Amino acid sequence: MKVIFAYDEGKDVWCLLNKGKSSNNSSVPTRVYEQLVARCGEDPTLEMVEGFVRAYIAEKGIDVQEHIRKYQQDWDTVAGEYQQRAEALFGVSLPRDIHAYLTVNNRRPYNIKNDFFFVTVPVFYPRKIAMHELWHFYTWYGLGPDEEQRLGALKYNDLKESLTVLLNVECKDLMPEGAYDEGYPQHQDIREKILNFWTREKSITKLWDYLGALSSEAYGAV
Repeated sequence: MKVIFAYDEGKDVWCLLNKGKSSNNSSVPTRVYEQLVARCGEDPTLEMVEGFVRAYIAEKGIDVQEHIRKYQQDWDTVAGEYQQRAEALFGVSLPRDIHAYLTVNNRRPYNIKNDFFFVTVPVFYPRKIAMHELWHFYTWYGLGPDEEQRLGALKYNDLKESLTVLLNVECKDLMPEGAYDEGYPQHQDIREKILNFWTREKSITKLWDYLGALSSEAYGAV
């Protein structure tokens, strides 16, 4: 499996238009989406967003191809080791190459079915973002694609987002200096429970079973 950084204007426009205003984990508009609304109004058309994205890239002097090169180079320094550790932890390898599409949006969704995730441009730590998003892919394939249906979409979302706290333990040395996986405010309680469990037993399947048995009230999810 390889991660291939690329740019696709259509996907960038989609990301800003569909995930800029809100997401599953935050109802707060992104900074760039607020700029879009300030320029184009509350209900921008597709054409408006296309124009905004092009203007934003030009006005900010963003060299998309240069960022692709830098992001790819940064990721490739840890790709092999990260993949080895993730495969050992989850007991599975990802079946296909994955594209990491650059976006001007500050929110970065992913799509397992179509093998891609987003990375903000510009951003300080593209490597950290890639590690976080790929963790969701390993969770999906390693713990089972039926888990979202079994647990329910909301609980599955809370758990898979919280599970990235393990990056701060298992992949800390692969992170850029000073970087760590923060998580969302509403998931801090369950992230702490994950870390406590992990100090006792490093089994991802047993950890997942433990998390699945918790009620939402037990970890303060919203």
